[in-house]
Order: sequence, then C-alpha cells, then structure tokens
Amino acid sequence: MYLHPSQLRVANTRLIFRVLLARGGCSRAELARRTGLSPVTTGKVVDELLAAGLAAEAEPGRTPDAPASPMGRPPRIVSLNPDRSIPILELGVRESLLYAVDLAGAPAAPVERFKTPATQAAFVRLLRSRARRIGISEPPAAMVSVPGVLDASAERILFSPNLPWTQGRGLLTAIRGLWKAPTGAVQEIQALALGHQAAGDAPESFVLVDFGDGVGGAVITGGHLLQGPLPLCGEIGHTGVQGNRRPCACGSTGCLETLVSRAGLLQSYRAARRRPRAAWAELRAHVAECRSPEPWLLRSIDSAAVVIAGAINLLGIQHIVLTGDLPSLHPAVVGEFGERISQHALIARFAKLDCRAAGRRRALGLIAAAADRILLPEPETVGAARLPSAG
Repeated sequence: MYLHPSQLRVANTRLIFRVLLARGGCSRAELARRTGLSPVTTGKVVDELLAAGLAAEAEPGRTPDAPASPMGRPPRIVSLNPDRSIPILELGVRESLLYAVDLAGAPAAPVERFKTPATQAAFVRLLRSRARRIGISEPPAAMVSVPGVLDASAERILFSPNLPWTQGRGLLTAIRGLWKAPTGAVQEIQALALGHQAAGDAPESFVLVDFGDGVGGAVITGGHLLQGPLPLCGEIGHTGVQGNRRPCACGSTGCLETLVSRAGLLQSYRAARRRPRAAWAELRAHVAECRSPEPWLLRSIDSAAVVIAGAINLLGIQHIVLTGDLPSLHPAVVGEFGERISQHALIARFAKLDCRAAGRRRALGLIAAAADRILLPEPETVGAARLPSAG
C-alpha cells in the first residue's frame, strides 16, 4: 500500500529499472507487458529515466544516421545507459577486486585484483592507487560489498571476524572519499542474493548460501531482502555443529564455517589424505577426479545441510541457491545437498525442495542496490512511510 503518490512513482521506476537490468533492451510496449503498467505510465517512467541519464534509447539494428525502414519506423529500444559507469569494490578476505561496470552490468574498465592488506591504512593507500587506474570520473554512484556484519543505515561495519581491521566507520568513510559520488555499502552475501534476483530467473522467495573464505546466507522473501530489527541476518556460517571442535575466528567453537569454508574444507582434506601441506588447487583437482564425493566431503555437506534445513524449517522457503567454492567442487555436490536438506526439512514431506547451484552475480546485485538507495531514492516527503528497499 502506497501512502503518497511519489511512492508509487518511485516503485514503478524501480520496477522498470529492474526489468531493463534483467532483460537488457526492451521497447516501451514490451516494458508495459512485462511490468503490468499501463502504456501511459510506462512512457512517463521511461521519459524520466532518459532525462535523468539512467537510460538510453535507440532504434534496433540502426546507426543514428541510417535511413528509416520503408515499412515504417521500428519501435525504439530502451536500455540502461551504457555511458554511465559505477565503480565497484569487492572487499575480500584474501583478495579484493576493484572495477567499473555500466548501468547494465557490462564491464567498463579492467578488473584490478590485489591481495587484501592486513591493515586499514595499507588497504586505503593501495585502493587509492588502483582507483586511479580504472579512470572513472564523476560516476552517478559507487558501491562496495563487505564481509561481516554491516549496519548499512549507520554506515558502520559492526563485526568482521575474518577482517577485524574493517570494523567501525573508518574504512567506509575512507572509501567514500575516493569518488565524487554517493557511495553505498552492501553486505557481500546480500549483494549475491540481490544479483541472483536481478538476473530475472529467480523465484519470488529463496535462501542463498555462499561458500568461500567464509560461509554466509541471505534470504529473499516475497521479492524483498529479508531484514530483521538488528543488522544481523543470514550469518548461517556461525551456527554450531555438534561434535565439531574447531575454533572459529568469531571467538566461538564448532561453527559451520570451520567445516565448509575454503579453509575448513582444506583442513578436512589434509587430515583425510594425510597431506598436511596440500593446497587448495590440489584439493579441487582430487575431488574433481573422484567418481563421487569422498566420506570427508560428505560429512561436511551433511553438516551444512542440517543447518540449512533448520533455516528452511523456520522460514518456510523451498528454494535454495548455492554459490561459491563448495558446489563447484564436484557435479554430485548439489544433488547431495538437495537429498540431505530434504531429509531434515519438514517442507520436503509435502512439497518439492528445489536446490540448485548458481554463479556469483555480485556486481548485478550492487547495481540493483545502487538503484534503490542512490539512483532512485525514496522521496523525502514520504517520511516514515518507506518503500520496500533492496538493501
């Protein structure tokens, strides 16, 4: 329910922006069909996006100076503006990425990859030098994804067990000063969930679990990112696993992350194969050559499946999306996850659980978040009656 006409206008604009982000170029008639908006409303929204420089329009298959078709003018195609670029920083535990994409998600500058330094001062110095290389001036927005617990409204990283030097407001403040543009921060797994949604092929509600240097989750329900009263949601990796005595960087013992993060999987592999110096590349090659996952890997999968099933039982969501290192190790991993989650999730007794792997679409999610928070902000006149936000 919208309490002010400006709310409805912003909601319609965001809807068309999301369709263009997922579909690419569309005619105005196709946008009206896909959004359910009237042709008049669609035309007004498109005109506003064009005037704001967020969209561009061209006739299909023609250069600007080419003659019109003798059969009549073809419909003009609307797309997100390829000439407007957004710098994106993916802050990672081992490696960070800095690059730029246009509003449709296409690369606008080569990716700058660098090992994440051990201090905030060193990181900011390195980031400044890399920012000059991508050469983006006066962007409409800049976006950063961060691990840990992020309070986006307070612009503060509350807790980051794997990168404790990022905690507080200092890092985000320093990053914000790199570009003459509004800058937004998004928790890294939430950015993945928003990206999966923005790609246009996601169900209305799903749980995404990512396996990397850490293990995290995010929930989209009813088309919106699930947010609680506290800035803590989806930290599935810090759920304790019975019988697990491995210490976790968060200060606890037995967290799921210590079993199914990259470091946790490598620790299990080294113990099982009695190769204490084995590297991640060896683990990947060995698992890929096996006909089926070995017992040490199945135990880790089962531990993760039990935790995910607990989340499914609480949320009542039947779609699970797996991203990152673990689902890509072996073709049978996702199937094993599906079977084991079904064993423990009550919903599987009367409905079909859908468990699938997906690629990481973090940049797409950050563009979607930039649209909702910066490019298409909620009108100030609305006050407390806020639009549903993607972040």
